[in-house]
Amino acid sequence: MKTMLALVAAATLANQAAAADLILYPVQTGSETIRYRTGIPTLNIETSSGSVTVTPLPLDHNHATFGVAVYNKGDNSVNFGIENVTASIGTQTLPVLSREELQKRAKSRAAWSMVGLAVLSGVAAAAVSTAHTTDHSYGNVRTPHGTYSWSASYRDNSIGAAAAGATIAAGTAGIIGIQNRLDYTLGTLATDIVQTTTIDPDNTYGGIVVVEKPSGMGLPYDVTLTMHFNGTDYPFTFRMTEQGKNKPPAFTDAALGNRPRLQQATAAPAGPIAAPASKPAS
Repeated sequence: MKTMLALVAAATLANQAAAADLILYPVQTGSETIRYRTGIPTLNIETSSGSVTVTPLPLDHNHATFGVAVYNKGDNSVNFGIENVTASIGTQTLPVLSREELQKRAKSRAAWSMVGLAVLSGVAAAAVSTAHTTDHSYGNVRTPHGTYSWSASYRDNSIGAAAAGATIAAGTAGIIGIQNRLDYTLGTLATDIVQTTTIDPDNTYGGIVVVEKPSGMGLPYDVTLTMHFNGTDYPFTFRMTEQGKNKPPAFTDAALGNRPRLQQATAAPAGPIAAPASKPAS
């Protein structure tokens, strides 16, 4: 039982560590501009027909995840959804995950978490159920035929039973907590994941895009997310790597999207006051 618990805990910690160590760094490849807000980069490409902004988000189970916003500068309404988003690593195309696929995976992960928690709760309950207290008593008895020694023991399992009950209750509460988090996640996916939406002129739309992680791909690698919007392609490239390692070169000053200071209008300096014209003689 100790070995099982140790293996499960080690696997959990390893997965958490792997997920926490990876990050997406922006890579300058073209005319994109970059701005930062509290350390988080946001890339933008603007054309005569529209503007697209992309921000890397915390990874979803090591899947590249982005926040995307589009602005329609055209004269007509246009649709935008995950069918207008492609992802690639070099010549390899990666699927962009739909809301339905993400919900399916969320349910599956929650199911495995519930099974794992139930198994661990059962193992722990079995372990604590053997806990007990044993009282020993000793004495001597004198008889006409001699002195005899005696001993007796009494085993109380109530402590182990109570602990087992508490462990099972905690496991049940954990499973209920997972179900509650799943319900919240599914509700969030239903509203936040990019889905086909009609965008009128001078209107915007935004959501989350999750890209399938490549199989057998070593770190680092550059993934390009391209939005096909209003007849124009908007490519953005990010480097998936361990945090602090293999960082791409910094963006040039020209890519900072600088905004000039607004100049305040100044009034013309006042000139000398002219003397009033003399009144003509009558």
